[in-house]
Amino acid sequence: MPKTFVQYDKELPYIEGREPYLRPNSYLRKTGKNAYEVVEGRRPSKMLLVNKLRKEVDRWREDGYPGASDTSAELMTFWFEQDHLVNGEKFVYYFCQREAMETLIYLVEVKKFRDLEPVVYAYAENFQKDLFEKAVEIQVTPDGERYIRRYFPELDRETIQDFPEKNLLRYTFKMATGSGKTVVMAMAIVWSYFHKRREAGSELSDNFLVVAPNVIVFERLEKDFGSNRIFHELPLIPPGWDWNFKPIVRRDTSTPNPSGNIFVINIQQIYESREQEWTPESALDAILGRPPQKDLSKAPISALAHLKRLDNLMVLNDEAHHVHDDDLEWNKTLLMLHHTIPGGLSLWLDFSATPKNQAGAYYPWIIVDYPLAQAVEDRIVKAPLIVHRVDKVDPQDVTKENVVQAYGDWITAALERWREHYSIYKEQGKKPVLFIMAEKTAFADKIYEFLLNDPDLKASEILVIHTNTKGEIQKRD
Repeated sequence: MPKTFVQYDKELPYIEGREPYLRPNSYLRKTGKNAYEVVEGRRPSKMLLVNKLRKEVDRWREDGYPGASDTSAELMTFWFEQDHLVNGEKFVYYFCQREAMETLIYLVEVKKFRDLEPVVYAYAENFQKDLFEKAVEIQVTPDGERYIRRYFPELDRETIQDFPEKNLLRYTFKMATGSGKTVVMAMAIVWSYFHKRREAGSELSDNFLVVAPNVIVFERLEKDFGSNRIFHELPLIPPGWDWNFKPIVRRDTSTPNPSGNIFVINIQQIYESREQEWTPESALDAILGRPPQKDLSKAPISALAHLKRLDNLMVLNDEAHHVHDDDLEWNKTLLMLHHTIPGGLSLWLDFSATPKNQAGAYYPWIIVDYPLAQAVEDRIVKAPLIVHRVDKVDPQDVTKENVVQAYGDWITAALERWREHYSIYKEQGKKPVLFIMAEKTAFADKIYEFLLNDPDLKASEILVIHTNTKGEIQKRD
């Protein structure tokens, strides 16, 4: 058994008075190894629009939401000002969730933006060292495609990035994993639904498409939205407000309602290339065309066909970092819906902890930034525990034959710490999870075999997941 030669990062210090449901007024800044200082003020964001937008939304909140519709004002009062009980315990929305909804409502309803270009010019921050340079420049090609040229602080260089087409309003919520992105998605659905029903001339939607990038995310979303569970369990809808959401998940062949539909879809289900195609088998077939379906009851309409028939739609992308650029089929499919539905998509909302493109540049339409560091300070999520080797350099020439021996110190130390957490959380009815990431699938398989020999672990408790180079789960898994 490999010996342990490791040490752990210490826990972050507690910020006095910090509560996850209050606006943060200070943050931690690292000053040395395991040393931090508390800095007054809010942690600055490196996202293009966020810092200026935060200040405006703060003033709007302090002034009592002037310009908000009755529907929006009543919902925000219900969500954020009234007392709630969930399972007999006091429930308060996190400030990051509150700020996310306030920002969305402010941009759509108060500022009345209908295109992303004026949003960028209104709130773009100049991160360049040469302040005489433009913060951003939006360029349009002869065929109407738009690009944004700007300086990227995360890359320390200026470059060009894809930009949504005209009149496609797309916003991204950059929120740390575990901070409640799904709750914000549900709040956005509730707000749009009732705004459409209660406000004359509303340009929002009462039909929704919740998109997952893979089966794992889909199954999580299905639990929340597939039976309307999230709307029953959380204080999302004020008492007395009539609502009728019809969830439609994969393999559901029922006909959607005229409105109030929530499609929860794995993106691959609605790719246009998945639509059933017909190829003539003979010259006569080519002349006569496709034969009629003999039994119409056996020809259910696809989810994509149902979506195309809607008269309004809002898209909510979960784990939206999978939508890298305009050439991906995911992006093309959603754009097709935008062009098909009368008036286009009312909103295209992305949710991700890391909304970047393939070059590592953050989307320029991020309107909310709640990073992992702040989530840790708020005690919403646990501080990541990083294991450091202190006696050796990283192993070289690792193969599937020696991977366990090469990384045995890390694996053993991680198991020991997992056991400590397991014994503590067992009394609370919770189970800690240990993640081990390997560079190659063959390495993962060998580590799995090693873990099977541990007397504290059962085969049913160990899951091996293989991904491709894009981070997508392989079909065999």
